[in-house]
Amino acid sequence: MFDFLKKRIYPIGIDLGTGHIKMAQLGHDGQNVFLNAAACQSRPDDIEPNTGQWQRWVASTVKQMVASNPFKGKALTTAMPCADVFIDQVRVPASNGASFEKAVFEKVRAKLPFDPAGAMVKYVVNENSANQNDYDVVVMVAQRQKVEMNLAIYEKAGLQIKSISIWPLAISASYSQFFGRRQSDAKANVLLLEIGANHSNIVIARGNDLRFARAVAMGSKGLETQGYSLAENLIAEATSCCRYFESVSGGSTVEKLVFLARQNTDPRICQAVADFAQTMQLPAQIGDVFAAVDSNKRNINIDERLLHMDWSTAFGLSLASVKELQSA
Repeated sequence: MFDFLKKRIYPIGIDLGTGHIKMAQLGHDGQNVFLNAAACQSRPDDIEPNTGQWQRWVASTVKQMVASNPFKGKALTTAMPCADVFIDQVRVPASNGASFEKAVFEKVRAKLPFDPAGAMVKYVVNENSANQNDYDVVVMVAQRQKVEMNLAIYEKAGLQIKSISIWPLAISASYSQFFGRRQSDAKANVLLLEIGANHSNIVIARGNDLRFARAVAMGSKGLETQGYSLAENLIAEATSCCRYFESVSGGSTVEKLVFLARQNTDPRICQAVADFAQTMQLPAQIGDVFAAVDSNKRNINIDERLLHMDWSTAFGLSLASVKELQSA
């Protein structure tokens, strides 16, 4: 009768990037979402991503991180690294009916940077406000071989994979849970900006609905060599994404900006984001997922330099099965 009052622990969300492994496990105490545990590990400079050495390092490091931190259980949700996911936005006639999935794939087949025969496709459909006969579709494609490689890594670490998601869906899940809960937010197109070590992720969402996504090969590590010019280039990319989205989405416009970052993010990036919001005439806020949850600081033993990074993908991955668990 009072099952909804029980404390629930969600799967571990693992954000496997090219520079770091970030792990977060959320839970629900009947009233609020809380952070049960979190951990982060930097990739050694002498290990190249997507090599056999890298796979062995990830498996052993993840296993050690789980053992040395207060994570509960072995269930996990992860996402393919952004560099391994091809994303495009296409328009598909609604009249395709039962062959809609095939029509979506045909729109991107020739653009794929790998053999289409080994493609695994996920897509999100949005109605086109300007043309009811078409759908706007965000298509996300990964190579089956790399998906299977990720599965093998976590199996070797002795963990139980609940699902492999896609990073834009994890980011939009974090936004809708922590920063988009008002009724007005559910109807607004919001630009979500997440800056990682080597890549930055740009997502446009309406509530929990994904409208647009793009990964940019620029991250916080570039500040060491490029300084403010990197921040300017990143904002130029975000501007381009907004203009492109508005040109292909049937007249929809971006109405708000949420910079998914810690409150003490590098001031050069914060200033560039503030300038961008002012130029675009968008209301803006910092979305700090750590500040949005109740946390037991004794469960978070992370180097302060790593704690400053953004964690929205890892948090969103842990949240991926919330609806399923709450209805169990």
